[in-house]
Amino acid sequence: MNRFDILKYYSNPDVQKVLMDVAKDREVVGRFDDGRFLHRPDTLLYTKDLMERVNKGISTFHCSVEKWTHPMRLSAELNPSDLDKMRKGFDLIIDMDSKVKLEHAAITAEVVCEFLKELGIKPTVKFSGSRGFHVGVAGNAFPDSIDFKKMTTRYPEVPQSIAMFIREQIKDRLLDRFVEFEGGVAALVKDLPSVSELSPYAFVDIEKDWGNRHLFRMPYSLHKKFWLVSLPIEVKDLRSFDMNMAKPENVNFKSKFLENKDGEGTELLLQALDWTAKHKKEEVIKSVERRKGNTFTTPIPEEFFPPCVQTILNGITDGRKRSLFTILSFLRSVNWTDEMIQARIQKWNEDNSNPLTDRTINTQLKWHFRQNRSLLPANCESDMFYKSMGICKRTKYCGKNPVNYAFKTYILSLKKLKNAKKVKK
Repeated sequence: MNRFDILKYYSNPDVQKVLMDVAKDREVVGRFDDGRFLHRPDTLLYTKDLMERVNKGISTFHCSVEKWTHPMRLSAELNPSDLDKMRKGFDLIIDMDSKVKLEHAAITAEVVCEFLKELGIKPTVKFSGSRGFHVGVAGNAFPDSIDFKKMTTRYPEVPQSIAMFIREQIKDRLLDRFVEFEGGVAALVKDLPSVSELSPYAFVDIEKDWGNRHLFRMPYSLHKKFWLVSLPIEVKDLRSFDMNMAKPENVNFKSKFLENKDGEGTELLLQALDWTAKHKKEEVIKSVERRKGNTFTTPIPEEFFPPCVQTILNGITDGRKRSLFTILSFLRSVNWTDEMIQARIQKWNEDNSNPLTDRTINTQLKWHFRQNRSLLPANCESDMFYKSMGICKRTKYCGKNPVNYAFKTYILSLKKLKNAKKVKK
């Protein structure tokens, strides 16, 4: 776009109204075509302020997720307590960027919105203008205080907790959707140079590192690289979204962004903070165990494998390709050597009523052996792997992942053996 086209776009009264409505009480920062910001702090009080910045060469506008009593008094020298006193509130912006395909970001936004709806929230969503989407929940959806502390003093703690909580809660559902969309695990991972873990976050990123004065692209702002509009859309239109919809000449103003009922995000907040508290406790325990050196590299014998893995290894008729990926990931994760894995996979394939081709087996073996780290198999809750194949047979030793079962039962057996030796003495 040339300067005339940019000026024409921002002269649209509908665009101006949205930008000015969103700008209220926020820090608003203009950005030049070369990526430079105009200056901080800055804000927009009147429409003429907007057009003045466009005339100076600004092409895109970013604003703070936080709302302030006096945005122009913000400074890098202010300490956290000063910022707490100036902060009027904040919105929740869940920012997701695709690493491979825009469709992955659209699927992620869809899954995030589903999860929020399950907790009683009606989310809004917009195209970021480039590689992803922003799911928004307005600040009024959350209570004014929590745990006897004003919400205005719980930034960035609260959005960080919510973002991490959502990432954790949706990851199995999200991986299933990716596998379903691509038509299988092999098709999903083929475009990645390397994979260290079978995780949906190898394909899409959900921002979790919020900081003070965090900015996001304003709805209906242009994107300086692609010249697309950061366009609000309906959740139901995510799968059918096409970038042409975000061209300046095609935009409409039917969809809203950051509109919620008072208090509808309370349940999300409570669950996220509870999850964070438990997660921190688990991390402390893991840290202590690491310092004690509770790790070993001994290959875990097959007798300690979970029922689902043993069922696969005994030979199956359906889902052989999916199972091959699972078994290879599992065996590497429980410290089996490449030679042990190759021999066991060959025997497994022979036991199948309809064996896979040698080419399929060798391709998968070579790919896995090239990885620097073990690739964890899918978690137990992933419907695309164990439940849909009818091989999920949970016991008291089952955890999040089949690998947990193997280590847990093996360690228990070692402890029993050690105690038995003590009794004999």
